[in-house]
Amino acid sequence: MRSDTWNSPSPFPGFPGSTGSPGSTGRNRHPLAALRTKAGYTHGEYAQLIATTHAELGFGQMAARREKVSRWEAGRAVPERTAQLAIAHIHAVPQEEVLRLDWPDWLHLANGDTRQLELPWTRAAVPEAILDAVAGRKQLQQEYLLATGWAARSLVKNWLDAVSEEVSLAPTVPLRGVVGRVPPADAESAEPGSLLEACTRLRTLHQFAARFSASWLAPATELELRHLADHFLASPEALHTGREVLVLAAEGLSVCGFIARVQGEHVNAQRYYVAALRCATAAADPEVAAAVLTMHVGQYLDLEMHEEAAELLAAVRELLGRHTNGTTDPALQALLYAQTARIHAQRGDDMGRVRAMAAGRRALSTTSAAGLPILPLRSETWLSCIDAVSLLDMDQPERALRHFDPLFTRQPPGLNLPPVVRAMYLLRAAEAQLTLGDIAGGAESEAKASALLGGVQAAAAERIRGAVRAARNERR
Repeated sequence: MRSDTWNSPSPFPGFPGSTGSPGSTGRNRHPLAALRTKAGYTHGEYAQLIATTHAELGFGQMAARREKVSRWEAGRAVPERTAQLAIAHIHAVPQEEVLRLDWPDWLHLANGDTRQLELPWTRAAVPEAILDAVAGRKQLQQEYLLATGWAARSLVKNWLDAVSEEVSLAPTVPLRGVVGRVPPADAESAEPGSLLEACTRLRTLHQFAARFSASWLAPATELELRHLADHFLASPEALHTGREVLVLAAEGLSVCGFIARVQGEHVNAQRYYVAALRCATAAADPEVAAAVLTMHVGQYLDLEMHEEAAELLAAVRELLGRHTNGTTDPALQALLYAQTARIHAQRGDDMGRVRAMAAGRRALSTTSAAGLPILPLRSETWLSCIDAVSLLDMDQPERALRHFDPLFTRQPPGLNLPPVVRAMYLLRAAEAQLTLGDIAGGAESEAKASALLGGVQAAAAERIRGAVRAARNERR
């Protein structure tokens, strides 16, 4: 069991007025907090209910202290097994699941969050996976991940087995090159309500993503993803003949996953990314599947889960070694190295971080005949922003700000970031500015980021606004 998985790192180390406590954002940072909030209990009421249930189940008396529940939710302690059984009884989780799974993994069964992880890795499960991901956005915002520790390892193993099997059974015709990803068509030639129309509209969204705000892009993409899932349900044969369509679905799901990640809705984001993995796997496209998982690693690193991140990247490298014959897109190689740099940074290894970033820049400098549309960012300034994030991972905000410099110009050549991506890096830059005491600069960066997001509420923006208010009050 890991009691540290759910610890919330301070958003601005050393910055006055920033507590970094799990409850400081007003959102659920642990599945137990989500359960308690959903049921409508205070910490004290919940502690009393657990103690009463503990006695009724014949486990004896236990102290009903609200501080105990707070420690569990903060990840500073793990309940005794009998206390876990009492919690499971309250939320109708079978005892055998508590005994089978580690804390807090079994809590997801009570939250109803596990469907995406429980679906089989088959083509027939793809429509349900897409619909589960899209439906997830209507649920409670939860700032934790479904798959950590043992669950993350199980997810990766099942995925590796599934994608290897699909690749072995797939036609040898490549998805890129002459064939193309989606049959050439335009919106005018596509019959209204057809699969072709849904594909055309989704492809257009991707092509012009750099012009759309997240508040418009996410719901528009979700709508087309629902259409694709409905077509797959109505015509299951498309799951076996429409490899290009499955890849397009993976790309759309990844876009939504990234936006949910920026919002701090990590459960929703993970649903999207896992559904995207399922689509890429069903398409028998190991490179797209590897790209999806490598992007998803960023979510683990945002929550400082570098051990899980390292395991996921190891699986990506194993997959690429098996199936790509050394023809990996340079942008994917660069992203792999950049995520590795962040892992080194979180382990305190600056030399390893520097080497990994240098390898990423070398990879990106090579040319490729067929790049992955799912990875449109492929510039030195993009890598510079990731380098800056890795420096923030090492609590070096001053060095990080120098790498964020391109963000503060109007739009430097080679950056060309979609609004939601630029907003994410602006928010990280604001964290660095506030840590260094530049309150006005941090507030300005947050305002620019929020304008780019177009009404989408980012968890980091909320933290930054709170820190700015606290700093200004302290100076009065």
